Amino acid sequence: MKKILLSIAIATMLFSCSTDIKEGNVLELHHGAYAFCGASGAVPTGRKIIVQGTEYDEGCAICPVLEGPSVSNLAMYGEGGTWGDFNVGENPTTPDGTDTTIWSFFWYFDSTATVPQFNREDSTWEWMTPNNRAFTIDLSSPSTSESNMFAMPGRIIDTLENGIVLAECFGPLNEAAVPLRKAIPVRDGMTSITAAKEGAPYPVGTPVPVMLKVQEMEATYDDSNQSTGCPCPFTDPCICPEEEL
Repeated sequence: MKKILLSIAIATMLFSCSTDIKEGNVLELHHGAYAFCGASGAVPTGRKIIVQGTEYDEGCAICPVLEGPSVSNLAMYGEGGTWGDFNVGENPTTPDGTDTTIWSFFWYFDSTATVPQFNREDSTWEWMTPNNRAFTIDLSSPSTSESNMFAMPGRIIDTLENGIVLAECFGPLNEAAVPLRKAIPVRDGMTSITAAKEGAPYPVGTPVPVMLKVQEMEATYDDSNQSTGCPCPFTDPCICPEEEL
């Protein structure tokens, strides 16, 4: 049995703030390839994207493609922008059913892991330990604004010499990942969580309640893809994965 911090713990923290989360099973565990955008920034495309009926400025994030478990949001859909129509619920594996496109899903990596990240010092992609950090949203600057790339469409664009596969993903700027079924804008003063390097424009993240003192809880994730325990110490009452997926 392989023991790791189950990303559902952080996913629950990020997504359980919505009052409508229990109305249906919209969080789903995905197995296979996905784009990990949690340590990326984004740049504006100059276009508008509509997510869940609300229009935002569109951003593009370059994200590494990983293989393994991830969390998806079946309630996410959108139109316009660079991509056009997309719907995770109708196409849960990839945006168009082919292996040239990919969803940007969520998984939590702590300081014991390494993930592909862009090194701004030498402009290369390399495997590095993520730095999960909180920051206060200030919409007057791109580096303290944010982008939402949770369950957004992308396409694979490159495989580097070091084996890192990259995708470009498209999502809204300054839109929150919660609630799950309704797009809402972020506001100045909100606290957001990201693994993007400080100074990155529009870091991929989401606002969360200010809970700096939370109990650490470890869960198991074994080869049969079964979780044990309740890896969600960030909610009261605790919402276990089997209740949500």
